[in-house]
Amino acid sequence: MKELQLQVQDEDDGNRAWKFVLAHWKAVVKSREHNRKCFKRGEVTVNGVVAEVTRLLVKGDWVKIRFDDRAAHESVYGREKLEVRYEDDDLAVVVKPSGKTMVAFGFMLPFSLSPSQSVNNSEEQPYQVEQDAEAHSGSGSGADHNHGIPEDDEVHDEGDNDDDDFDIPLNVSPTVGQQYRLPCAIHGIEKAANGLVFVAKTRSMRTTLQRMHNEGQLVRTFRVICHGAWKKKPDTAAAMFDENNSKDTIYSPGDSIPIDTTGLDAECLESIHVVHLTPSNEAGLLSTLDITPRSPYLGVNIRRYLMSQGHPVVGDSGNTKPLKANRNKGLFSALMQVEFKHPRLEMILHVSFEEPAKFEQLRNREQRACVRRKAEELEELRKGGVEPASTFDRKSDRPIAYLVGEKDFYQMRFKVSPATLIPRSSTETLVKAAISLSQQRPVKILDVGTGSGCLLLALLSSLPSATGVGVDISTEALEIADINKDLHSMSDRASFLPGDLGNLQGTPELFQFFDVLVCNPPYLDNAKADKLKILFAGTEYEPPVALFAEKEGYGAYELLASSLSRDLSTDGPRRIMADGAHVILEIGSGMGARVREIFKFLQYEGARKDNQDSERCLVFSLPKSRAIL
Repeated sequence: MKELQLQVQDEDDGNRAWKFVLAHWKAVVKSREHNRKCFKRGEVTVNGVVAEVTRLLVKGDWVKIRFDDRAAHESVYGREKLEVRYEDDDLAVVVKPSGKTMVAFGFMLPFSLSPSQSVNNSEEQPYQVEQDAEAHSGSGSGADHNHGIPEDDEVHDEGDNDDDDFDIPLNVSPTVGQQYRLPCAIHGIEKAANGLVFVAKTRSMRTTLQRMHNEGQLVRTFRVICHGAWKKKPDTAAAMFDENNSKDTIYSPGDSIPIDTTGLDAECLESIHVVHLTPSNEAGLLSTLDITPRSPYLGVNIRRYLMSQGHPVVGDSGNTKPLKANRNKGLFSALMQVEFKHPRLEMILHVSFEEPAKFEQLRNREQRACVRRKAEELEELRKGGVEPASTFDRKSDRPIAYLVGEKDFYQMRFKVSPATLIPRSSTETLVKAAISLSQQRPVKILDVGTGSGCLLLALLSSLPSATGVGVDISTEALEIADINKDLHSMSDRASFLPGDLGNLQGTPELFQFFDVLVCNPPYLDNAKADKLKILFAGTEYEPPVALFAEKEGYGAYELLASSLSRDLSTDGPRRIMADGAHVILEIGSGMGARVREIFKFLQYEGARKDNQDSERCLVFSLPKSRAIL
């Protein structure tokens, strides 16, 4: 209990009581919420009378606060009770919920556990809060990384006996400052994860458990969901090859996975067991694993090892990799089982809790999405007149669009070949943007890098009075575009020509004063081509010239900008774009700012987002009169 008193001076004459308390004693009440609650508890008096928050003060008033630390903490940390899985007079095993830091967990413990009857006058009290307890605890989340070992005078309490000295765990420990209080967490877990935490309720048990922690006597098992499945090596697979293929077999549910001693933090792990294998459109397979690290190692060491093996844990934090459909869903790691010999009862205790519901939800969602994707792929095969093969694997086989030679785009069907990029639904964002700018008038459209011609032909289909030209450097792609032009009966409105986006002036047929230019250029980083081909299934079969560009993926934008800049400085009939024409460009994720800088000589009109809420295309316009240049 803190008691403080001040007399109101000139500067506070006429102020409300709550403002006075917050201004002079914020270090005590911490926040407006705590300030309001201490008024509610009757801890603020003016001239000896309990004050309301709205009390007007006058010069000479005496304001006194009797701030109850425990009540303040209980109002914040006592509202939610922790799940206790085991408890006796000496220790407890408690579930830390995901989203709670170890600091918050430590403050919640006294309000969730029964007081220990073993605490005597020579030991610390069951609950102790210093004025700067939260400052001692720091702002860390209690994540399972090394916080460093405090100096001796930080952990030595007055009155300690030598045989009561304890060691901070060598690998991980709860946030420094939690060590000062009982109950005391013996180890930490990341904020984003949930799991079982050993808690000491007495000073002697705190010393014992921390020693057991350092000496490897506390056995813990984590459950994680990670990307991919482990392939068996030839010398460990009983039947590595079957008669029909040469794919390695994989470890199945119930199998133990050998630990690769060359992996990062491999020495920290004791065992790995497969629990589930779940099909996933993005990861191919997801593995649910039970992993037992060697004490005192914890979650970060598991994540580092799995990352080094190419099987990162699903999550949004360090040493993890999210699933695109599962971003911001937390960390899929939970400390679910602990086993130890009770120091006083001399018996083996096994404590566990149920797998978090989000684990099964993730597996079900990925399973349903995979089944739905498979059905769509089989339907696509049938639509193209190809008999579906039971062994079809979109991760390793040619894309279905190339197998059937066709692909739907903007409610139209187009011929495609390995010489053309496969149309993506995200590119429909560009079509919609161009249509919205061209509906009120007849327009001439230039499609730069036309490929199969799907972009230009989809626009002409939606704009009956429009005409257009598509250019591409690939003669094979132009042959497919001509087939699509005839297929959709647009020979009188569309034409396709060879041309280079970096030198549009080299194609004289383009001197037509186009009203709209659309372009879906290659924008994947050429330097990362090998990695991206693995990341995006099927792209290894598509023409690299339509996917990858130099200069971190911005090379094609710079070439097109150079062509348009030259066109702006051209007078007379040798002009490609009309005054005030629109330029609409597809972009990759996160590329907007740099592309806007490249085309800063044009007027930026805005961005359009795709169905995944990502910026997918940018709209620019040319000056309405070149005389202003």
